[in-house]
Amino acid sequence: MKPHKKRILFIAGILISFICSWLFVRKIEWTSLGMAFREARYIYIFPTIIILFVNYYLRAIRWEVLLSPVKKISIVNLFSVVVIGFMANNLLPARLGEVIRPAMIARKEKIKISTLFATIVMERIFDVLGIIVIASLLFYFLPSETDSQSIIHQLKKWSVIMAFFGICAITSMFLLSLYPEKAGAVFEKMLFVFPHNLRDTLVNLLHSFVSGLQIFDHKTKLIWVGILSLIIWFFNAASVYVLCYSFSIGLSFAGACFVIVCLALAVALPQAPGFIGVFHIATQKSLNVFDVSISSAQSFAILLWAISVIPVTIAGLLFLWREGMSLREISHYDEENIPE
Repeated sequence: MKPHKKRILFIAGILISFICSWLFVRKIEWTSLGMAFREARYIYIFPTIIILFVNYYLRAIRWEVLLSPVKKISIVNLFSVVVIGFMANNLLPARLGEVIRPAMIARKEKIKISTLFATIVMERIFDVLGIIVIASLLFYFLPSETDSQSIIHQLKKWSVIMAFFGICAITSMFLLSLYPEKAGAVFEKMLFVFPHNLRDTLVNLLHSFVSGLQIFDHKTKLIWVGILSLIIWFFNAASVYVLCYSFSIGLSFAGACFVIVCLALAVALPQAPGFIGVFHIATQKSLNVFDVSISSAQSFAILLWAISVIPVTIAGLLFLWREGMSLREISHYDEENIPE
């Protein structure tokens, strides 16, 4: 990513996080918030953390399945890199964790990074499709009170938009994998204005990218990736559901799924590292739909954010130390010429 683009995204993210933080903090009743934390049952923190780390392990399994047609890689190694990626997203700007993950595997396993980026793109597509499925199912379980209708309407609208782009993306990836030579020929014609050497380089990158889509040749594995994606999102919802018991919030599992869908939409925005502000206001507003008091919703949002960010950040730093690398080193991965 070019420095000026990274700077623009960083500034935009800071502004969005600042606005969301202000919207969240301005309604805090500090006495009620303190009472909510004093009365909380923190025993539920431990199972919530376990659920979150099982979720990261499931993501490693899914990545291993996507990579298996290219090369067999240990799930344990992928798990450590997944955790490092989430740590990087919490500490570094511009979602660098999504660049760091394939860059680390490219260096360790001698795989072309463009091939690895294809698997990351597939992950994101399946994440979107998983959210669409969950959001669609929620329409049968969400409350029908007047106060919640506008939010539900917005959720339906965004689900339709996500479904459109998700279907277009998965169709494009499938056609690329099905007709790689034709795609390369069309792509090369589109680049006729570029110098010959640059055109050849870009076409080679496309072919390397397509090689990361070999999962389409394995229908059973593709179905397994889809199932894993749904399980991953249900585990995310389970972490919300379990943690609700800390504040005696009577939220159904469908309600927990609703919170996760709202969070998934919110964190897609540019924002400061660690999702500060955006995470909090999205959690609070989604809980308000179920008539959860502001103090309970805010205290829950703060605790959920801390549990979602702090443990994986510590674990990611430990894994990075085990790899003999520093945060400064991986923060420049997007600026380095990683072998293609």
